[in-house]
Amino acid sequence: MYSSEELKKLKQKEFEKREKRLENSIPQKLKYQKELKKDKLHITYVMTWTGVCGGTKIILEHANRLTERGHKITLISHDAKPTWFPIKPNVEFIEVPWSEVLCKSIPKCDLIVATYWREIYECIEQKIAPVIYFEQGDFHLFDMQALEERTYKYIKKQLENVQFVYTVSSFAKEKIKTIYNKDSKVIPNAVDKKIFYHNKNKRKHKNTYITIIGAQQSEFKHINDILEAIKILRKEGYRINLNWITPVKPEKTRLKAIINPPQIEIANSLRKSDIYVCASMYESFCLPVLEAMTCGAAVITTNNGGNADFVKDYENALNIQKENINDICEKIKLLINNTKLRNKIAKNGIETSKRYSWDKVIDEIEEYYKEVSKYKVCKD
Repeated sequence: MYSSEELKKLKQKEFEKREKRLENSIPQKLKYQKELKKDKLHITYVMTWTGVCGGTKIILEHANRLTERGHKITLISHDAKPTWFPIKPNVEFIEVPWSEVLCKSIPKCDLIVATYWREIYECIEQKIAPVIYFEQGDFHLFDMQALEERTYKYIKKQLENVQFVYTVSSFAKEKIKTIYNKDSKVIPNAVDKKIFYHNKNKRKHKNTYITIIGAQQSEFKHINDILEAIKILRKEGYRINLNWITPVKPEKTRLKAIINPPQIEIANSLRKSDIYVCASMYESFCLPVLEAMTCGAAVITTNNGGNADFVKDYENALNIQKENINDICEKIKLLINNTKLRNKIAKNGIETSKRYSWDKVIDEIEEYYKEVSKYKVCKD
């Protein structure tokens, strides 16, 4: 087991090696063979990390659901196999020691999916199968001030080497094109309706139940703005029960939080909630908002880009201004005091979420993967 300092050094050393090889990189050369058609594929997902986060959750959903359809799925990572999300027994997981090149452990397969920009060219270098880059968004798309010139050039070079890119929203697609001049396909995320669903016989409470999801340490989510708004409302006499779900323990508050709960506990919290609040500056898709809609909570959210494909102000959500605590207060008060509006938004949110089923999304992914698998690597 490595210490945090040892792990940091290993990661930096690995990055420098990749960066050096990238200087002389050659875009992946592929030849389309229309007659090649496989009904069942072997797909390898290369994962940068496996810790608790929305992006990891989506990859694991892909793995489980593609496995259910008869495809062979391999996950490889330097990180350990995740225990916080139930993975199907027949999904293969390969943990690669940090002392070894990650992608050299990719098995012979029909398709490789790089799930973060760091591994794109390393996947291509193996010359095993066509590579797809699955972009779920991060600071490199949405926070250019945090993006150093060196990192920008590194990412741009990575994207120049891969032919196929897909992402989760129109907003992310636009950013990829504007910043890196790369075209991409949009396949949205979806909600697990077996876990997240609306309880028609929802109990009525005297207090207003509000749920928020996000780590205080993730500054772009502006969790502290929501906490401050709720503090103000409580001082004004509003009776609010807060369910704060976070992947890591808060550092700067005495407020009680639910830390790294299983998915069913998150869903249960959303089901009993009257209101869900999101104050993010940006999101690539904003799955928790869609999950909250599915569970019947009335949503208050910023226009953070990633939710633009499914959020409509005063129809299925209320939009709030970014970094505006007073606006958060006013919109919460509006939903508390206007039951008719709150019910309308909740009802329309449930209807909106019906468009985002995993069956439909996996249909799209499966068709896309089968088409790309018709390409064969030119090794010369």
